[in-house]
Amino acid sequence: MEVFSYKGICLKRDKRAIYLDPSSGRPDGAVSHGHSDHLRPKTHMTEPTKEVMIARTGHKEATTHNFHEKFKINDFELEFVSAGHVVGSAMIDCEGVLYTGDYNPYGTVTAGIAKPQDCDTLIVESTYGKPDQVLPDRNEVLSDLQAWIMATSAKEGAIIGAYSLGKAQEVIATANLGGVTPVVSDGVASVSDIYRKNGVKLEYNTYSELTEKEQETAELLVTSTTAANGKKQDEAVKNMRKKGAKTARVSGWCAFSEWALRSVDAGFPISDHSDFSGTMKFVEECNPKQVYTVHGSTKELAKEIQKQLGINAQPLPKYGQASIEKYN
Repeated sequence: MEVFSYKGICLKRDKRAIYLDPSSGRPDGAVSHGHSDHLRPKTHMTEPTKEVMIARTGHKEATTHNFHEKFKINDFELEFVSAGHVVGSAMIDCEGVLYTGDYNPYGTVTAGIAKPQDCDTLIVESTYGKPDQVLPDRNEVLSDLQAWIMATSAKEGAIIGAYSLGKAQEVIATANLGGVTPVVSDGVASVSDIYRKNGVKLEYNTYSELTEKEQETAELLVTSTTAANGKKQDEAVKNMRKKGAKTARVSGWCAFSEWALRSVDAGFPISDHSDFSGTMKFVEECNPKQVYTVHGSTKELAKEIQKQLGINAQPLPKYGQASIEKYN
């Protein structure tokens, strides 16, 4: 079996091929989750990912499969395994090849956890693939976030910007644990409704559905990062700012990049991705013969895997550059 980059991540055997997180919709493709840089219609996906696709894009064409349900595409046998990233997110297991997609081995409040899987070949994301990209303890940061929510929302109010799919739901769950029911933007609500449909307990109210008086007394608004940081302010953000609400951003990049802390009063480094330490541990426990790195700091991560773990590793080659067979 060959593995390379071509119209996505291509697995090829003889004259047959399949595409993981393909660059366009195709029936021989399988997608890992619902973020826009991975999601394509007319492919194979989990049912929650299809629900996200419908809510965010209006596209409805997809073939769905449950977690741990084996299915075939072009005679390749595949299986979706929880990736712990966002609702419905899946690692893709295909005949000894494991593709992580975006994954979280630490576990999230709302989307589970990615567990290592024995494999011959591992295709691993490299979002935080540099050795210095190690996030602080997730539970400690969530505790800090909860304390900030309780302190600020009870006074002048608070606005939290987070990705509408994934971190926004983590924020809602964290607020709920502190006894706070936030109001949320329409975009956050449309995705959060899918989480609730799939058994995740979240309590929130949609800002646009509140009366004018209820809007005026709102204490905590959870909205998109774009809306919260001032680039694309909506009515809810403007109204919260008028009464002096503090603003925070929830993103892993708050730990590594100054830009993530601009235009906000506080930043909380929480990510739905694995950091460098988590990735190295995950790779080691999967015990692969070959690792290909994708999506991020691919060269840096491949170098460290070879250096620290002694496992063959390289950025995913482009079409025609490599074959798995030579590593077996």
